[in-house]
Amino acid sequence: MIDPKKIISEMTLREKIAQTFLQYYQGYDDLPENLLELNRKNELGNLLFFSGANVRDLDQLHKMSINIQSHAKENRFNLPFLLTIDQEGGQLTAIHRGTTMFPGNMALGFANDESLTSKQGSHCGKELKYAGINICYAPVLDVSYDRKDTPIVDNRMYSSNPQVVADMGSAYIKGLQDEGVAACGKHFPGMRLTQEDTHFKCDTHPGDMNRLVEVELAPYKKAIESGLEVVMTHHGVFSALDTEYPASMSKKWYDYLRKDMGFKGLTVTDDLIMGAVRSQYGDEDAVIIALAAGADLLMHTALSSNYVDVIEQAVKDGRVTEERITEAATRVLEYKAKFCTTTPENKTFSKTDGDALAYEIAKKSLIKYKGDDSLFPIKLEEKDQVGVIFANPARLVMSDAINLYDPLSIRETIKNRTKHSLVKEAFMPWRPTHMEQVSVGDIAFITDVCIFTTVNAYCNPEQIETLKYTREICPNKTIIGVATRGPKDAELLAPYCDAVIVTGGLSQVSIDALVDGIFEHGEFDSNPAKEI
Repeated sequence: MIDPKKIISEMTLREKIAQTFLQYYQGYDDLPENLLELNRKNELGNLLFFSGANVRDLDQLHKMSINIQSHAKENRFNLPFLLTIDQEGGQLTAIHRGTTMFPGNMALGFANDESLTSKQGSHCGKELKYAGINICYAPVLDVSYDRKDTPIVDNRMYSSNPQVVADMGSAYIKGLQDEGVAACGKHFPGMRLTQEDTHFKCDTHPGDMNRLVEVELAPYKKAIESGLEVVMTHHGVFSALDTEYPASMSKKWYDYLRKDMGFKGLTVTDDLIMGAVRSQYGDEDAVIIALAAGADLLMHTALSSNYVDVIEQAVKDGRVTEERITEAATRVLEYKAKFCTTTPENKTFSKTDGDALAYEIAKKSLIKYKGDDSLFPIKLEEKDQVGVIFANPARLVMSDAINLYDPLSIRETIKNRTKHSLVKEAFMPWRPTHMEQVSVGDIAFITDVCIFTTVNAYCNPEQIETLKYTREICPNKTIIGVATRGPKDAELLAPYCDAVIVTGGLSQVSIDALVDGIFEHGEFDSNPAKEI
């Protein structure tokens, strides 16, 4: 049993500092020697896993987590480690093999079904529990309220409606935490859709406090009331409260979270190596300021070897108080006592059931933006040729994970699900040249039915130019437009397509549901709460 008060009273300053940090390494079997040495010195606190660096599949992560926790007996307090990961579902799914691949948050927002969302949270909780994970950096509680011409983050957000975000986020939290895994709402006080990706540059939110309370903070209010355990802070400046520091380094925002919103759980920074912070504060100042401001758990993937030294010196220099470190370390120990339980030997979930749930969500999330009911399902004759102009489904932003690993093909999906063999597919670049437009457009010319997909055409107009050319040379062909990422594409597709479908994400299960809707059952949910 972990007794946080007793342990914290016996810890040295350096040992307490170590508890406030998330270490990062690359490996798939066990801790590297440098971290094992830190543990023997009682200076290894917690760990952050990434898909490419630490995860091959679910069973591999399960074994590695057990190996890692076996080293708890090698530190003087026998303390386990908080093991953490991004497993949002959809485009950011770190454990991408052996788990159910869900369609993503925007699809959940379109479905707007709290029961389905809670079931997804529960299924993910069972998977993560088996993987040995204690904190999952999900759900995303950001509101896509400001839809500018930007490619950033779109499908990770549930909705542009704060109430939908609040409802789906809180439902997911309940499902996940009921399985013994701490949910982490992010990115407080609310990352917006802008041109600025905080992996590279800081964004300043211009809204006043009324705007923030009504939009960005609304999902957090409900989530905190619903028992949210962890909050991740954002590297954006919210000038309504603090004109100087990003929220992840702002005492004003940490105080607001705790005093005004009543949050009593654990706070964690987003990775302080991101350009939004590093370009202005460097490495050492960033962690010092964030810890002093009120962060309990700090993420910085470039400070693994000297974090404790940096903070110890900051205490000597009067930049961080030992009282603040004790507060943060105590909270971390309390979470270890609550969430670092034994990793189950066997799986308590069925991947088949999870896959069926993912399909149910994907099916319910599809929006028919345009198209007569009589058009679907399209019944193919044996001689009919189907064409697919597939906007490049590759990694679009830094937060894309599954797009790195899993090849997607509408052609193969059609062949597998309908058994129709005459399908031709061409991949369209995000910004096709004139000759590329002609080349992919000719696919429609030789086919009877054409599926034309976009990836954020609202900021890549060459895709719509390609569609215009396609329609000009195929005035009487049936063209089905599909907005696979940004839902704003639907209104751009509509003038040139016989029907337009919005998927809310780009994953295999969404493509399965799309193909079934077009060619098999023709059913598209008409939930009136859906907004695009």
